[in-house]
Amino acid sequence: MLIAGFVVVSFLVAIVHYGWPPERIFDEIYFARGGEEYLRGINQFEWTHPPFTKLVIALSMALFGGLHGLGNTGYGWRFLNIVIGSLEVGIVYAFAKRLTASTVFASLAALMLAFDGFHFVEERLATGEITISTLIVIVLYALYRYWTNVQIRVQRIVFGTFGPAFWITLAAGIPISLGFAWLANLQPPWHNPWIASGISQAQPSGLSYTVAFVYAMLGMYLVARLVVPRFLPLAGWRASYAEGTVVYGDDAAAPLVQPPTTDAPPPELNVSYRKDGALAYATPEGSALFSPAGTMTVDDTAPIQARSATTWLTVLLVAMGLLASSKWNGAFDFFLVGMVIVLVWAQRFMRHRALYGNPNGFSVDVLLVSITFVAATIYTISYIPFFFLGHSLADMIALQQQMYWYHENVRATHPYSSVWWQWPIMQVPISYYYHDFRVGAALQDGHACCVAEILALPNPLVFLLGLISVPWVGYLAWRERNKAYALLFITYFVQWLPWVRSPRLLFEYHFFPNLAVIVLCNAVLIQRFVSRFKASEQRYWIGGYAAAVVLLFAYFYPVLAGVQVSYDTWHARMWPDLLGIPHTSWIVPPR
Repeated sequence: MLIAGFVVVSFLVAIVHYGWPPERIFDEIYFARGGEEYLRGINQFEWTHPPFTKLVIALSMALFGGLHGLGNTGYGWRFLNIVIGSLEVGIVYAFAKRLTASTVFASLAALMLAFDGFHFVEERLATGEITISTLIVIVLYALYRYWTNVQIRVQRIVFGTFGPAFWITLAAGIPISLGFAWLANLQPPWHNPWIASGISQAQPSGLSYTVAFVYAMLGMYLVARLVVPRFLPLAGWRASYAEGTVVYGDDAAAPLVQPPTTDAPPPELNVSYRKDGALAYATPEGSALFSPAGTMTVDDTAPIQARSATTWLTVLLVAMGLLASSKWNGAFDFFLVGMVIVLVWAQRFMRHRALYGNPNGFSVDVLLVSITFVAATIYTISYIPFFFLGHSLADMIALQQQMYWYHENVRATHPYSSVWWQWPIMQVPISYYYHDFRVGAALQDGHACCVAEILALPNPLVFLLGLISVPWVGYLAWRERNKAYALLFITYFVQWLPWVRSPRLLFEYHFFPNLAVIVLCNAVLIQRFVSRFKASEQRYWIGGYAAAVVLLFAYFYPVLAGVQVSYDTWHARMWPDLLGIPHTSWIVPPR
């Protein structure tokens, strides 16, 4: 399979000499140290981010012998991040295949990511950025697949969904949730003040009781909405389709079709209903057949099954929980998912056929509560090592407050800090490592060896193309009413623009999750561009661009991998300095 092939290629490219440099660099001093502290069973020195990415590093170290042998070296700290970064290439391939319906352009997308310097550097560091980026791609892909699968939805209709049984369950949930809040705030029986020292101990507070109570009530709400209806009398079934049609049926009568409340369909849209409640939907771009049996067939391809939505929803919920447990900027993607859900659902109140998905494809309350409940559950589970050290829920809640205060008030300077508008134009990429091995008179000799740098430099042919491809995909999303294009376009800005108002020190890596979005948009743009040429000419355009991407990666490889080269060889890759572009810093230290 090609997808496995690209994962392996990405892994092989990144694994070469990944243990260099042998010391911890940049934030590895916190994250790799965090992995060591988990293996030692002591409190975390770095507590300003949730635990999941540091747990990944601890597992990576354990695979190489833990605190002994290669485990507590660069080989141990960094290995699983390379695995995770390689898997991201495979997910991007799968996503691009859905976007372009083309093996060629899916392969091109995977190649662009595998041979991008930014991706290469981040997956070879024992920090959290590659895990966060990969989880975000999984969230986006799972959301898109779920969004596609709920274009057809079949539901049981029961008597009294919001009737007495619902309210009795919620009422019973109040004392249950109060009891849960009391239990959750008990001091752990293995509490040891000596072991737990180093992180402030907190007494149960109104906030910790409230958090536990609300969490339990969210669980009771899901029981009332998902479990209780299974015991209520069945009143029939309901099928809903992508453009807003709803079909009602039972065993006693023919299906009742309820078209969306709208004027007549536009001339380019042909809609026809069949006696069994099926809907045939045709436009100049293609056709679709929706069936009350829970299938959707587009242009005679293999049918999409409504029941597959459960699988993709599960993937989405778990990925969002792990993302929240990795870093708080995952909140941007929580906002994104919530916004998509609400906007798709809100189409039912508009006087036209739904354009961006089935407005009846999900129960918006159940979906939003499920996201919150599952994310909170996984987030808390990630703190199990913290609890094993004798800490309580109150300590965990107090720690979250300290995390917020830290990020809100941290003020510092750094030669490679940057601001939001500099990121898309790669003006200030981060230098994670720089060392000049020359001594004495050799310091003045550009041909002398050696200097070494690890610069998180994106591939210009990939990254800068995003300045064109992202707006173009946004235009296509509006013109063609394409859900996937709209998702990519919105994601790019949701993950970027909130940093405009951030008070904290920022770096180019805060923009890193948008690299995968850029790659996917590039694949769409290139596909549309080469389609203007004859089939015999297209392979030259595609092959030429792919070759240029790989060659440019090879050219910059010395400053991506920390290869020891002469000063002149290193400086030849500092393009802004060579071109005399002011206020652009690729160099540590300045020449």
